[in-house]
Amino acid sequence: MGTAMQATSGELAAMLGGELDGPDDLVVNNIAGINEAGEHDLTFITSGKWASRWADSKACVALVSQDIKVDGHAADSRALIHVPDANFALISLLQEVSKVVRPAPEPGVHASAVVHAEAILGDGVYIAAGVVIEVGVRIGDNTQVLANAVIGQGTVIGERSVIGQGCILGGEGFGILPHPETGVLTRVPHLGVVRIGNDVELGAGTCVDRGKFGPTVIGDGTKTDNLVQIGHNVVVGCHVIIAAQTGIGGTVRIQDHAVIGARVGIAPHVTIGTRAKVAGTSNVLRDVPDGGVVGGTPAIPIRDLLRQLVALRKLPELVAGMNKSRNN
Repeated sequence: MGTAMQATSGELAAMLGGELDGPDDLVVNNIAGINEAGEHDLTFITSGKWASRWADSKACVALVSQDIKVDGHAADSRALIHVPDANFALISLLQEVSKVVRPAPEPGVHASAVVHAEAILGDGVYIAAGVVIEVGVRIGDNTQVLANAVIGQGTVIGERSVIGQGCILGGEGFGILPHPETGVLTRVPHLGVVRIGNDVELGAGTCVDRGKFGPTVIGDGTKTDNLVQIGHNVVVGCHVIIAAQTGIGGTVRIQDHAVIGARVGIAPHVTIGTRAKVAGTSNVLRDVPDGGVVGGTPAIPIRDLLRQLVALRKLPELVAGMNKSRNN
C-alpha cells in the first residue's frame, strides 16, 4: 500500500482510543487486508468472517470492532486493538497517514490555469493546472479545483469542496427538440447556473449541466464517483452518494442521504426519496419513496426483484416439467 507510516501498537491504540490486547511495542509500517498483510502490517476485523482468518494472517496488529470475538489470538506476540468500529478507526488512521503521504496542496492558482478577471475565489482556494474558470464564478474558502476542470459561467461552489480532474460544471444541458414541421433538431438554450454546496466531492470526469432557467443544485456533503452525468435542473440533496457512470436525467430530485449505485440511469422528472437506495445498473423510471430500496430494469422494489430472479432460475425446470406432462 505504501503508506510510509511507522508507529507502535501502543501508539496506535492511544491515538485511536482503543483497548490494546497484546504487546505495545510491535512496529507497524503499513496497512493491508487480512489475507495480504505482512509481519509489520496492521489489518482490520469487522465481522466474524474476518476474525476466523486472524490466526492464519501474518499481520502483527489488527483493529477489531467492538463485541467481535477473535479466536486463536496469540497475545504474547501479536496485538488486537478493540475499538467501537474498526472501519471508522481505520478511516481516522488513514486520514492521519494521508497528511504525510498525500498532503493537501498549497493554496494558489497554477500558472497554466485560466481564471476570468471577474471570478471570485475565496481564501485558501487551490486551482490546479489546466483549469478554466469563466465569468461570474464564485468559489468558497478552502475548495480545491483539480487539473483540467472547467467551471462554467455563473457557477457557485461552496467551501471545502473538491472538484475532480476533468469535471465540467455549467456545461450546456442536453435539450434537443425536433422542429414540428421540418423535423430538424433544434437545441434549447440553457440560461441557468450550477450551485454546489459545502464539503461536496465530485469525482473525475463528472459533468453537471447548467439549468434551463433556474439552477442545477448539489447539496452539502454530497459525494460522486467518477464519470457521473447530472442533467439540467437536477436537485441533489445533502449527503447523497452517487457511484460511477450514473446518468441522471433533467429535473430529477434526489433527496437527502440517498445512495445511488454504479451505472444507474434515472429518467427525467423522477424523484428519489430521502434515504432511498438504488442498486447498481438499475434504470429508474418512476419515483422511489423515502427509504425505498429498488433495483432492476425497470427498477422495482428489491424484494420483488429477488423473487423474480428466483422464479427465473426455476423456469427451465418448470418448462421441462410441463413438456414431460404433455408427452405423457
